[in-house]
Amino acid sequence: MSGLKRAFLYVSRKWQQSLIVFLVLLVISTSSFIGFAVLKASALAAVNLRRQLGGTFSMEIDTSNTANMQAAPSTDQYTGSFYVGKYLDHAVINEVMKTSGISEYSAHTEAAANLKSGDGEYCNLIENLQNYYSSPNLHMALIQGWTSLQQCSYFANHILEVTQGKMFTADELGQAVISRELAELNQLQLGDMLTLEINREVTGFDFPLEKQECTFEIVGIFDIRGEQKIDPYTSQRQMLQNWIFVDSRKLLSYLSELLDSIHEPPIGYDKVTFRVNDPAEMDSIIKKLQENRAIDWNYFKIKIDNTNYQSAEDSLKGMDGGIRIMILVITAAGIGILILLLSIWAKSRTHETGILLSAGISKWEILTQRITEILLITILAFCLSYVCGNFAANEAGNMLLSQANEQNADKQNGNPPYSNLPIPADTFDLTPVFSAPKIETLTVNISADIIAAVYASELLIIFLCICIAGIPIMNISPKAILTKYE
Repeated sequence: MSGLKRAFLYVSRKWQQSLIVFLVLLVISTSSFIGFAVLKASALAAVNLRRQLGGTFSMEIDTSNTANMQAAPSTDQYTGSFYVGKYLDHAVINEVMKTSGISEYSAHTEAAANLKSGDGEYCNLIENLQNYYSSPNLHMALIQGWTSLQQCSYFANHILEVTQGKMFTADELGQAVISRELAELNQLQLGDMLTLEINREVTGFDFPLEKQECTFEIVGIFDIRGEQKIDPYTSQRQMLQNWIFVDSRKLLSYLSELLDSIHEPPIGYDKVTFRVNDPAEMDSIIKKLQENRAIDWNYFKIKIDNTNYQSAEDSLKGMDGGIRIMILVITAAGIGILILLLSIWAKSRTHETGILLSAGISKWEILTQRITEILLITILAFCLSYVCGNFAANEAGNMLLSQANEQNADKQNGNPPYSNLPIPADTFDLTPVFSAPKIETLTVNISADIIAAVYASELLIIFLCICIAGIPIMNISPKAILTKYE
């Protein structure tokens, strides 16, 4: 009778023992599949986390460098200094954006201007009826320039919401978004033109008449969702109803041309925030950027903000490590149980071993039969463990991803819930908000290399377990076996 046939008959007749070994092998191989797949899932979840949270750094004018500061004329009431270096303009921004790994930027600036409608009539502002100095005829408003309105924290935190039209993006120029109250007061609609006028009344400087106006198209109307704090000391320009949001590129260009018309140097941004695709590469990106000699680094400094990503990644690593420790413990326990079972199995077959040895069957052939018996069970365990492992790997991957998404949401909603609190409009955090598409599910496939690694390691473990379990009996002579166990 061949060894294969003997192995098959033994496995089928001793089905209770075979079932126990099958379950142990199923647990070990499934745990191994999960272990390898969790590493892959963790890497995928980490990549997704990095893409969502990103990383930001700000580029600012360097006022700490005394060479960039000039003393102001002294008076009895004031002494100080002011910045005289280069400003952050779009030429500098374009140089920064040439650095690979930087995906977008946000630049914010403010100005004051008189408001005019398309027919040239001045627009009135919403009154603060609590303020004695509030005027129904005031038309000088606060202008908020943003690269993209989606990056403005007022809109990202749902304090303001565009309910008509749209928010302008970084790809669009000459567009404006105003409040519903201001639009209704001045009978303005989507598509109407809104003119900003900056003259002596606004700045105290005499600008050429043809340079005093800049026109924007109204593309969106917003409603205020939060409760704004308004008291007798709140000016009309501080009221959110009177804020005008426009794209910063056209606004900055207009302000620079205005200053140039009176032979004053152009202005730029005090601070620009840049987003990098992968915060894990932040240091190398910054290093590469600072090697760009087209940017005069005597006037600018960089501040890195990677805290959101780092906090979420630490939590992800902790969870990932916990899962791997659990899998290692399960696998180690399974191997110990398997060795114990095979040892008991080998002792119960001592008499059988002696007969086979007396019949001229070599120890190697007997060992091969034992290995074949386990392999017959292992094939079934491997097939089922692949299915179980695939399912478990996806569950583990999505559990990691879910935690990463929760961390991301916590960080993006880290500001207090201003929609339920009074809002002092002049003190709200204007830090830009960047967002990226969120991946809700991960598909973690157990690839061929994982299958090969698991099967190879499992077969090696099985071979070692059989050898360890069979050593005590295989070292005894056939006569001693039959005499002892007769």
